[in-house]
Amino acid sequence: MRGGERRARGHAVSAPALLACAAAALAAADAASGWIDGEPCALAQRVVVEARGEISECEVSSATAEARVEVRVPAPLGGALAVARAGLLPRAASAPDGAVGANGWAWPSDLRAISQGFHDGLSIDLAVTGEGALYAPYEGVVVRAGPDGGDVPEACLARPEWWRGANHTVLMRHEVGGRTIYSSHNHVSPGSPQRFGVAPGERVRAGQRVASAGMSGCTSGPHTHFTLSSSPSNAYPDIDPFAYLGRP
Repeated sequence: MRGGERRARGHAVSAPALLACAAAALAAADAASGWIDGEPCALAQRVVVEARGEISECEVSSATAEARVEVRVPAPLGGALAVARAGLLPRAASAPDGAVGANGWAWPSDLRAISQGFHDGLSIDLAVTGEGALYAPYEGVVVRAGPDGGDVPEACLARPEWWRGANHTVLMRHEVGGRTIYSSHNHVSPGSPQRFGVAPGERVRAGQRVASAGMSGCTSGPHTHFTLSSSPSNAYPDIDPFAYLGRP
C-alpha cells in the first residue's frame, strides 16, 4: 500500500488456500486504505473466487486499514482453511518534517499550492504531491484522528461517484497568542495518522507529519480539505487560514 509496507500472516495446511487468503487480505486492506476503489470484503471475495474458494469471515478496521480474512478452498480431504491479516507497518520515525515559518506556522501540505479557494465557510483545498504528506500547521494536541462521523455532504448527493465512504480527519487544537484555534485535515488516507504515531491526546509540533492525503469522504481526487476554526469542528470553519499560513 502507498506510504507503508504490507504484511500478511497465515495459518494453513494448503498452499493454495494460504496464497488466496493472503491475496484477499491485501486487497481488502488496500481498499480500506483508499489506495484502490471498492468495498474491502467484496474485493477480497473476488480474489478468492478465482481460487474457487469462499470467505468464511472478513473483518476490516477503517481506523487502521487492517483486514483479517478467513478463507476455505477445496482440497482432496475435504477442504483447507487459511487465515491472513494485512495492513500497514509503522514508519513514524522516517517521516520528515515540513518547513516552519518565522511565526511558528507550517504550510500544511507538501505542495505549496491551492486547488480550491474558500468554500464551505473558510475551508480551502490544498494540493499535494504523489507522496501526499500532510503536516501539523502549528504545535498543539490531537483531538481526533479517524472517521469524523459526518453524513454524506450535498456535493456527493449530487455527484455520488465522488463518495468514497466515511471522511477521515485529523483535528488538532492549538493555543496561539491566548486564543484557541482548531485545525483539520480531511480526506486523509485511513490508517495513515496511526502509521505516523498520531492519536487523540498526542502532542504534535509544527511541521510534524500527521497523515497522508487519500480518497476518504467526498472527493474527486487526492488533496486535503483544510480548516481553521474557533470550535472543535471540521465543518464550516470561521477563521481565514491565510492570516496564519500566508499565501502560497
